[in-house]
Amino acid sequence: MGRILLTGATGFLGGAVLHQALSRRDGTEWVCLVRCPSAEQGRQRIAARLSRFTDPFTAQRLARSVEVVPGDFTRADLDADPRLDSVTHVLHLAADTSWWGEERVSRTNHDGTLALARRARTMPRLARFLHVSTAMICGAEAPSLVEEAAYPSRDARHLVAYTVSKAAAETSLAGTFSDLPIVVARPSIVVGHSTLGAAPSSSILWVIRAADRLRLVPCDPDSAVDVVPVDWVADSLLGLLRKSQLAHDLYHVSAGARARATWHDLMRAFEAADPAGGVRTFTRFDLAADRALLRRRFAETFGLDGSLKQAMLRAVRAYYAFSSLDLTFSNARLLAEGLPPPPAFADYLKVCLANAPEITEQFADDLDMFVPPAPSLPLTASA
Repeated sequence: MGRILLTGATGFLGGAVLHQALSRRDGTEWVCLVRCPSAEQGRQRIAARLSRFTDPFTAQRLARSVEVVPGDFTRADLDADPRLDSVTHVLHLAADTSWWGEERVSRTNHDGTLALARRARTMPRLARFLHVSTAMICGAEAPSLVEEAAYPSRDARHLVAYTVSKAAAETSLAGTFSDLPIVVARPSIVVGHSTLGAAPSSSILWVIRAADRLRLVPCDPDSAVDVVPVDWVADSLLGLLRKSQLAHDLYHVSAGARARATWHDLMRAFEAADPAGGVRTFTRFDLAADRALLRRRFAETFGLDGSLKQAMLRAVRAYYAFSSLDLTFSNARLLAEGLPPPPAFADYLKVCLANAPEITEQFADDLDMFVPPAPSLPLTASA
């Protein structure tokens, strides 16, 4: 395979990719660019993430097989470390996933990605630069079945700063770095692991569980939710990275029309996985007009004491805005490359619920996404 530079190794998806890849022992060299004071501290951060997918001893062993380069991908164009020169493939996963803080998010996800691309230009053996974006760059007014080729679009109306920055990064990469072998992968909603459930991360799972407890949906129960497990996404990215020839330079890594879930599917899946909760009957409500209803139901169900639950209520509103869009992301291109189809979320929901802590505890995995950045301090004469 060669020598792969990975950014985002300490994140949810990065950990899944490393665990899947390193467990195969195929001779590929993995170089991880990690924000850390020393290589050993970076390796311990990677081991901590890997331990969510396996036992601590195996996590340490796998982490020892990784080459760690302390650094920052947002300043990669200034990084003269010679270990980066021999890279054959780049897998760019790192991102600021905050939904607010436009300037900071843009600086990381747009400007930082371009800095990494400039460094990639100096890698003489580079065969592929796989940039991981998001399917939600389509915005809030996309058709129900979203195709890759229609986006990014200047006319898209975005709901959060994160998707704005990801769309801008794709546009700038295409416009400025046509000389690089860039392929873009756009995962949809990544929730849980198909066999490990919520153990690797509770990200986003908590909000689906919260909707089940609240018995409220801001859309028709037959609306689609395009959800995929992290292990399948990791395998798909590795497949796109490894194939010598690809038919396209843009791919949705998504459930698609065959594996998408509807809210009605999820209701039945919750009933099967948690029969003690009874038959699920959800009330449809207007997210904009019925804010008081959501707040009241949330307070009755979870309470509104403390800043954590206040943040959780804001996050529920934000995710409900996305869930009301009724989007399915076509994965026809991915399947045509011979990659395996994804499992349906309703089929592995029970596994996710089996080892899931309390919903408010799970929300902690996503808390940073919903905490507004601290305001910048004004400069003083001595600054």
